[in-house]
Amino acid sequence: MKKFLVEFWKSYSIVIVVIVIGLVLGLLAPRFLTKDNLINVMTNASLVAIVGLGMTLAIASGNFDLSVGATASFAGCISFSLVPILGVPLSIIAGVIVGAVVGLINGLIISELRVPAFIATLSMMTIVRGFTLIFTNGRDLYLFGQTEYKILSGQLILGISTPIFFAIGIALLFGFVKKYTRFGRHILAMGGNLSAASRSGVRTSFVLWGIFSIVGATAALTGMIISSQVLTANARLATGLELSAIAVVILGGTALSGGQATVIGTLLGALLISMINNGLNLLNVPIFYQELTVGALMLGALAVKMQKGFKISSLLRSRS
Repeated sequence: MKKFLVEFWKSYSIVIVVIVIGLVLGLLAPRFLTKDNLINVMTNASLVAIVGLGMTLAIASGNFDLSVGATASFAGCISFSLVPILGVPLSIIAGVIVGAVVGLINGLIISELRVPAFIATLSMMTIVRGFTLIFTNGRDLYLFGQTEYKILSGQLILGISTPIFFAIGIALLFGFVKKYTRFGRHILAMGGNLSAASRSGVRTSFVLWGIFSIVGATAALTGMIISSQVLTANARLATGLELSAIAVVILGGTALSGGQATVIGTLLGALLISMINNGLNLLNVPIFYQELTVGALMLGALAVKMQKGFKISSLLRSRS
């Protein structure tokens, strides 16, 4: 019985937390559980979940990317500027490619120059943000009359927005990659023990290039979705996205030390943060308290994971 409870908590703790928070917010703010509001919650969750899914792969490999917010802004601005030339579909594809290239550069710096991911991506965050300011001349970019760009954030089937479909589709794809492909196994092997993975024949450089290219692409897609909501792009777009992405991955259960990952957990972590932010909005709580809440959640999740002395099994033994 004890073993069952331990495994149940490990596997479903985030599900339990999401359900409990949902019920509490539903009682405190009756509008929270309405259909329109729940779709809004899932849409907002999808935005951070998309880049969070890319970040899941990076963290599973023992790395992370602090440049995703800047990449999102840059890709959104590049895509907007190309719409009059290429049209909406090709400009969106170009934006994703731009994000993937930025991610690839991160991967090259980390693998070839042996620069730690923290330093490399922190530097790239500043560089890319600077490029965006130069490209836009510090101004906002607008798409007047280009409402077709809103396909990235519009509603499709049964009022469900496009970002929700993107998040679910990417989660299914990444889940398949993690479980059934060599690339996915190599990511986890690198996160578990990089030197052992290298000695066993894993081409770690190529894996890093792929990981960071994917992270950049998901960041770019997120940036373009955010831009499409208001048809505006600028260098300030998606500021702080990197911390939100890391937060949902950690809350979802992926170990910051690498070696394992949970795609479903990342989706639920994004949903949890979106629920809390939305509920606090409905309760008229000032926005800076929302940021405090997210920070406290991430700190609490990290504290529980890092405290070796804290184990559910020991709690159960003490009560038996």
